[in-house]
Amino acid sequence: MLVGVGHPLDGLREHRSHRRHDGQVHVWDPSRVRRLLTLLAALGLAATGVVAVLLAGGGDDSPTGDPGAGASAVVVPEDAIEVVVLVDDSADTSDAERAVGLVTEGARMWQGGLAGLAGEDPGQDGARELVVRTERVAPDGRVEVRGAEIVVVVATDAARADGAVLDTGCATYDDVFAVGAWRAREGFNSHHRLPEGTFDATCDGEAVCLAVNATFTAGGVTPMEAFGLVGDELGHCLGRTGA
Repeated sequence: MLVGVGHPLDGLREHRSHRRHDGQVHVWDPSRVRRLLTLLAALGLAATGVVAVLLAGGGDDSPTGDPGAGASAVVVPEDAIEVVVLVDDSADTSDAERAVGLVTEGARMWQGGLAGLAGEDPGQDGARELVVRTERVAPDGRVEVRGAEIVVVVATDAARADGAVLDTGCATYDDVFAVGAWRAREGFNSHHRLPEGTFDATCDGEAVCLAVNATFTAGGVTPMEAFGLVGDELGHCLGRTGA
């Protein structure tokens, strides 16, 4: 099953998705993880060329032109895993394209691995679909993202204080694009010694995982390192959702 992607840089709009949840806690089976890593290794090799082209000039799924112009709403199917990419509206267009393109390709890689595992296990109903959509936010604006399991923040070291605010319906996060603000939050996990990391939260009993990444704008990261970081962040967040 392919990743469902509308126009990758859909503009600001209020979005609501309604999905059923079973309310259960999902635990990863170690043997399942090992099979998944094997599948992802093969998919990662195949993705190397894709990423190199993507970073050089964008791919079919990377945004082009004005991210908010003429975009239509992305429909998130029931029971799909929603991945929302938050982009600072004042950010350089090429940085936004690179970020959204990498997240889209990373989600597609994980979708392939999860679908492969579901095919091996007769007890599985099938892998949940991953749907990527984008919200552009003014530097001092406020955005509501409710119902999404994964939020990827395209952050920067240069983001202003008293900046944009993210509202998940259960919590608000000030200065959402400032990686320094995330470092100061208890529970922020950055184990790569780079300006990125993850933050785990819950909302109405459901996991909400925030992946914060400033390497899209910081430079000094090779294409494969960038893809690996995004893949690692998405993998952590997917584990939280019980995918």
